[in-house]
Amino acid sequence: MEATVLPRQLGAGGIRRGIRMSFSESVKRQVQEGAAFRCCRCQRIGVDVHHITPLKDGGSDDISNAAPLCQNCHDQLGDNPSKRKEIIHMRDWWYAQCERTFSPSNLALYDQINTRIERIQTGQSVLESDLTELKAMLKGLSNKMIENLNPGTAGVIASGFVNMSTAVTSATQLADRVYTDFRCSKCNMLIGLLFGTNKCPNCGNPILPRTP
Repeated sequence: MEATVLPRQLGAGGIRRGIRMSFSESVKRQVQEGAAFRCCRCQRIGVDVHHITPLKDGGSDDISNAAPLCQNCHDQLGDNPSKRKEIIHMRDWWYAQCERTFSPSNLALYDQINTRIERIQTGQSVLESDLTELKAMLKGLSNKMIENLNPGTAGVIASGFVNMSTAVTSATQLADRVYTDFRCSKCNMLIGLLFGTNKCPNCGNPILPRTP
């Protein structure tokens, strides 16, 4: 199957944004659902399915060579061979997190949100209509989280809302130079699993660690 290119501008490093790779629809669906329609690097909803090893380097269209990445992370990582093991590690870790965390009953909603985001980002949408629908979906999701809040989830849910509304460069430290839930207040970089540094890999801002 030939790749088709949607009309979009070049991203970071001159990588063309909007290229749809040649994975089958069933593989793309498996990857997106396995990741709860979120990027395995930054956990933002709205993902492309990325070839870990590009076709030009002998990569396959099998699910083992696929990773869920948002367009921003996709553009940053590109086809850098030195990042392939890191992508596999992040992907497998995120699949395991999703299996434990996300309810299958929410996948339909995540799919709808992902579709709206993709249409907005690729310029295929009627912007005002899609934004209105997206706002309503996100409000419904946040209201559901608040209504279902209990003693066991109160800390996590409250921290998530506070982190989204404040400018704190923070992450949960698991070991020396190993963090989860990284959020940079300076450049807005979000990374689910970060290792090998005590600074933001994008802008160099130092991390204020939290303990698990």
